[in-house]
Amino acid sequence: MTSAVPSSPYPGDPVVPAPVAPPSGDIGVISKHDPDESYRRRHEGIREFLRVFDQMRVRPTWRNGDLPVPVLWVTGPYIATTSVAQALEARCDGTPFAHLGPSPDDEEGSPPSRERHAPPYAALVTRLRQATRDLAAVAPPGEAHLRFPLFAQVLWLLDLQVTDDEPDRLHDGVKKAVRQRRRQIRAGTGQDRRNFWANVRAYSEGPLPAWAAATALLGAGWADQLTTLFGVCAILAGPVIGSLHVLLLSRSWAGRRRYMWFCRQPYLMPGQRRNQPHDITGFAVRLLQARGRAEAVPLHGADSADDRKRQEAVQANEGIEHLLVNAFLEDLRQGYERRLWKVWRRVAWARTSYPVLLVDGGATRLVARIEEVRTATCLPDPLLVVVTGPGGGQAPPPPARTPVMSGPPELTEELWQQWGAELARDRAVGSHRVLRIEMEAKDAPILEKINVPVRGRRRPVLAHPVLPWLVVTALVSLSFVRVLATATTNCGPDIWRASTGECIGISEGDFVFDEHLSRMLGVIDHQNRAILASGHPYATVIYFGKLTTTGKSSVGAGDPITDIHGELAGLVLEQRKLIDNSGDGSKLQMRILIANAGADFRFAEDVARAALRRIQDDPTVIGVVGLGESRQQVQAAIQLLARKAVPLISTTATFDDLGRREGGDAYIPSFFPLATPNSRLADVAAQWAREGLPQQGIPPARTAAVFTDTMLSDLFSRDLGARFVRAFGKGATSAGYANAAGLEEKVTDVCTRPEKPDLVYYAGRTAQFGAFIDAIAKSQCHQLTVMANDDITQYVNDHELQLGRNNRVRVTYVALASPSAWDSVPRRFKTDFFQEFDALVTSLHMDRLPRTEVPSKEYAVQAQDAAEALMRAAQVAFSGQGGPSAVDGGPGVVERGGVLLALEKLEVIDGDSGLVKLHGAPDGRHALDRPILLVTVNPEGRQVVIRQCGRLYAQQPPSPTC
Repeated sequence: MTSAVPSSPYPGDPVVPAPVAPPSGDIGVISKHDPDESYRRRHEGIREFLRVFDQMRVRPTWRNGDLPVPVLWVTGPYIATTSVAQALEARCDGTPFAHLGPSPDDEEGSPPSRERHAPPYAALVTRLRQATRDLAAVAPPGEAHLRFPLFAQVLWLLDLQVTDDEPDRLHDGVKKAVRQRRRQIRAGTGQDRRNFWANVRAYSEGPLPAWAAATALLGAGWADQLTTLFGVCAILAGPVIGSLHVLLLSRSWAGRRRYMWFCRQPYLMPGQRRNQPHDITGFAVRLLQARGRAEAVPLHGADSADDRKRQEAVQANEGIEHLLVNAFLEDLRQGYERRLWKVWRRVAWARTSYPVLLVDGGATRLVARIEEVRTATCLPDPLLVVVTGPGGGQAPPPPARTPVMSGPPELTEELWQQWGAELARDRAVGSHRVLRIEMEAKDAPILEKINVPVRGRRRPVLAHPVLPWLVVTALVSLSFVRVLATATTNCGPDIWRASTGECIGISEGDFVFDEHLSRMLGVIDHQNRAILASGHPYATVIYFGKLTTTGKSSVGAGDPITDIHGELAGLVLEQRKLIDNSGDGSKLQMRILIANAGADFRFAEDVARAALRRIQDDPTVIGVVGLGESRQQVQAAIQLLARKAVPLISTTATFDDLGRREGGDAYIPSFFPLATPNSRLADVAAQWAREGLPQQGIPPARTAAVFTDTMLSDLFSRDLGARFVRAFGKGATSAGYANAAGLEEKVTDVCTRPEKPDLVYYAGRTAQFGAFIDAIAKSQCHQLTVMANDDITQYVNDHELQLGRNNRVRVTYVALASPSAWDSVPRRFKTDFFQEFDALVTSLHMDRLPRTEVPSKEYAVQAQDAAEALMRAAQVAFSGQGGPSAVDGGPGVVERGGVLLALEKLEVIDGDSGLVKLHGAPDGRHALDRPILLVTVNPEGRQVVIRQCGRLYAQQPPSPTC
C-alpha cells in the first residue's frame, strides 16, 4: 500500500537538504531498472519514515505546545540498522545529536567488563558522559549549547572523597567540600573550565541584559531627580552588576537554589517526608552513603557477602543510576522550558529541534533507565531516543510489558498518528512508549541513495540572539540621552531644574509643573492668550505657590496638592469674571504668571529674585498673590520683594510676624495678609475650648494638651501652639514632635498619664494629622475632643465619612473659610462662588476624580478674594490715571505705586470667603473682622459650622461671644 506524501505540520518552514550523497537517479530511473511494485512501495515507505522522523524531532511552536515523544525502535538486519543510523545522523546535522555504540556492559546479566574496583554504575556514567558531551557539542549558529549542570553536580558528588564514613563527620566533610566549591570562580579541570565558559555564554543572555535594561529604565525614569554623574554611573552599573552576576552563576557551584531540585526528586530519598534532607549537604550525605553500599559488594559472581548486603548494593546502584538519568533528563527539561514568566530565557524559545539520542545494540541499560525514570516521574522531556538493533526474538526497549505498535516502513505515519491519539490516555509520557519500525536488508541500498529534504522550523523572530542586545543598547542609549539632556538643559524659559529635580521658576502658564495641575494650568494659559489677543488693557499678577512635591517634601511625592490646585481654581474664576466684564475695554483684565517655589516653598528666595527680574522687565506686573504658608523661606521671599515695594497679598499664611522687615522693627508696608493672624486664632480657639459646646456634647475643657511641630523652618506651628498655651492659661501643656513617628510617641505619652487632658489642640500640619488621629483613636484617650487649626482643612475634606463615623475621637477645627458657613445666611447676602466652582470642576471633567484629587473649595475662595482685592486696587489706580495708553499705542499700563496706594485705602469688600477689609486691625497690617469658623463633622459625614467669629459680609451683626 502506497501512502500519500504528508504535508509538513509547520507551514512555511524551510526545507534543508540532508547532507547525504545525492542519489544516482530519481524514481523514474529506478522504476525503469526495477519495475517491481514492491520495490517502489519500499522506496516510498523509507521516504515516509524519514519524513515522520523529522516531524518527531522538530519541536512544535509554543502555541501548539511540547508533546512527549516515544522511543523509536528500529529493528532489522545489521546492514539495514546501520544504514538507518547513518541516515538519521545525517538528518540531525547541526542539531543536538548523540550516537552511542553497543557495549557489552549494557546487557542485563552480563558481567561488567571494567576494572576490578570500578563501581557498578560506572558503565552508565560513561554512556551518559558521552551523551552529554555529544549533545552539547553542536548548536545552531549564534545559539548557546546545551548544558548539564545537575548531571555534572551528581558526578562531582560521586567523585567526592571524604575520609570518614561516620554520619556526623561525613556531613561535616561534605559541608566543607561544598563550601570550598562555592568559593571557586573557575575550576581547575579542563571539563570544568569548558563548563564555566559554556555557562558564561548561556547566562550572558539573561542577567546581563536584564541588569542593563533595569538600570537604564531606572536612570531614565529618575533622570529628573539624579545628577549627571550619578545618572551616568547608575546606567553603567547595570552591565557591571550583570557581569558579576553572570560570573557568579557560571561557577561550578551556582548557589543553593539551583541544586534544591535534588531534594524534590524521588531517588535516594527516605520514604517518610519528615526525614527528607532540606539542603544539598544532607542530600550529598545520602548519595555518598548509597555510593558506599553500591561499591561494598560486587553485583556479579560468588563471594562471601550475604544476600541482604547484595540486595542493598543492587538497590543503591539502581538508585544512583536513576538519579543520574533523572538529572540528565531534568537538565534537558530546563534547557527546553518555555514559560511566559521565563520569557527572558531566550535560548529555550530559540531551540526548534529536540535532542536525539541514537543507541545501537537493542535494549541497553541506559534506555531502560530512561524509560523507568519517565514512568516513575511522569514528567515529559524533550529527548528523542532511537534504538537500532536486530529483530526476531529480541526484546523491545523497556518497559517490556508496554504494548508495541509495529508495522513496515510505509505504515510509519499511520503508527505515528495512532500514537498521537493515545496521548489522550496519558498526556505525561504517552500511553504507548515504543514505536517499532521493521527494516529489511533490501532497505539499506534505498537508505544510501534516497534524498528526502530535511524539514525543520525557523527560529522565532523574537528569539533571535541579537534582539535582546539591540533592545538593551537602545534602552541604554536613550537613558544616556535623557539623563544628559535633563541634567544639562532647563525645564523651559525662566524655569530651571533644582537640586531636588523639581522645575522651579516663573511660567507664562504654558508649563505644567505637576500633572495634577495640568487641566487648571491649561485654562489659565488659554485665558492668558485670549487676554493678549483681545488688545484690551490688562494687569499681570504673579501667583507665588508650591506647585511641585517631587522633592523631599514633608507631604511626600504622592501629594496631589489640592490646596494649591484650589488656589489656581480661584484665580481661574476671578480671571474669567474679569474677562466677561471687560466691556468696552475700560476695565482691566487679569493676566496670570505662575511662580513655583518648590515643595514646602524650599526655593522661595530664588523664585523671588526671578520675580524681581520679571517685574523689572515687564511693567504690566502689579503685584503678587499666594505665599500661603508661614515658613522661613516665605518670610525671606516677602522681604526680598518688599525692597522694590511690590504689592503682596498672602492667602492663608497666619504667622503674625511674617510681614515684618528684616530687622523686625516694623511691618512691610507693601504686604497685606488676608488671613486672620495666629494671635487672634489662638485667642478664639482657647475661648471656645474653655467655654465648651454643650449643645454639641463638648463640655468645657479644664486641661488641654497642645501638639506642636518643632520643625525649624515652619514658623506657623510653633507660634500657634505657644499662643494657644498662653491664651488657654493654666491647664495647657505643650507636646512637641518632629515627625509622624515622634507624634505617635507623644500621643502615647500624653494618653498614658494618670490625668488625661479634656481636650487636645493640634497645631501641626496636615501631613501628620492622619497619623495623629489614628494614634489618638488607639490610645487610652477615648471619646476625646480634638480641636485643630485651619491647615487640616483638606484632610477633613478627604476623610469626612471616616471622621464622622469615628466614635472614639470628635474632630473640630478652626477654619478660615467653609461653604457650610453660608447655609444660614439670608439669600440676598449669599455667594454664588461655590456653584461656579462646581461648574468649573465639572467642565474640566474633574468631578470624576477621586475625592483626594479634587481642588479645595476653601483654598479656592480665599485665593479668589486675594486676587479680587489686588485687581480692585489696580482698577482704582488705572481709573485715577485716566486709563493712559502705552507709548507704542498698546493697552495702558498700571503703575505699581498707584496700586499700592489704592490697597492702603481699599474699601470693604463683601468677599466670597467673608469680609475683606485689608486695614483697620489694631496692629495696622492685618485684615479686620475676617471670619473664624469652628467646624465639625456630623455622623453623616457632612461638615457643619458650630461657631463663628468675624463677619461673612459687612451687614452681618457681630457675634456677641467674640
